[in-house]
Amino acid sequence: MKENHKVDELLGNIAKLKNTIDEKDEVIEGLRNSLAETELHLKTAIEEKDEIIEGLNASKEEDTEMIRGLGESKEKDTEMIRGLDESLKETEQYLKIAIEEWKKTVDGIYNSTTWKIVSKFTKAQTKRK
Repeated sequence: MKENHKVDELLGNIAKLKNTIDEKDEVIEGLRNSLAETELHLKTAIEEKDEIIEGLNASKEEDTEMIRGLGESKEKDTEMIRGLDESLKETEQYLKIAIEEWKKTVDGIYNSTTWKIVSKFTKAQTKRK
C-alpha cells in the first residue's frame, strides 16, 4: 500500500506539474499574442507618424516657397514705390515750372496795354494779387 500511495502521490505531482506547464503555456501564448498586437500597433503608429512628418515637410516646403514669393513681391513693390516716388518728384517739378509759366502769363496779361485799357472801362483790377 505504501507503494500505491507513493504512486498516487507521484501521479498527483505529475498532474500538478502538467497543470502548471499548461498554465505557463497559456501565459506564454497570451504574451506572444500581446507581443504581436503591440508590434502591429507600434508599426501602425510609426507609419502614421511618418505620414505626419511627410505632411509637415511638404507644408514646410510650401511655406518656404510662399515666403520666397512674398520676398520677391516685396522687392517688386519696393521698386514700384521707388518709381512712383521718382515720378511724383518729376510731376512736382513739372507743376512747379508750369505754375511759374502760368504766373508769368497772367502777369503778362495784367501788365499788357490791352488789359489796362479794358480795366479802365470795366473797373477790373490792374494788378494781380
